[in-house]
Amino acid sequence: MTDHRYPTVVLLGMPHALSRSMAHALLQAWEQGANKGSQNAWQCLAPQASEAWPQEALVYVLGQDWRDSDPADPTIARQISAWREQLDAEQRPYVMLYGKPSAQWLQLAESLKSVAPDADWNWISAQNPWKPSARMRLKGCEQCDDPECEQALFAQLKKAS
Repeated sequence: MTDHRYPTVVLLGMPHALSRSMAHALLQAWEQGANKGSQNAWQCLAPQASEAWPQEALVYVLGQDWRDSDPADPTIARQISAWREQLDAEQRPYVMLYGKPSAQWLQLAESLKSVAPDADWNWISAQNPWKPSARMRLKGCEQCDDPECEQALFAQLKKAS
């Protein structure tokens, strides 16, 4: 594998645990798949709202999935908006990533491949920890609030274990 310089990535997201877990997963994927033979360390940071980040970093803002937004608690939307205003005021380029974490992971991989095409980013696509497995049910099934359906789901879980 040819050794290329990987750009530092900054993930801004609310709640902070989401961006921190994605950064951690990216660093684990890097350690498992990408850095074999690499001389350069790679940084993926998830700073708190009040923390600074490197000026040369590629900035990604994890947008809130509309299905998860809570109109009664606009805190997440306000923070995302504040980051966008800050980045616009500083004239810093950034990329918004939307959807669930699995979709954001894939969007990030495609963006990095286009921004730094000389680097090998295939490890990101291969290591998506949020990739839905074949055993997962559609989201709507768990949210239908039908008691009979819920009992059937629990019965299936008992049989599986």
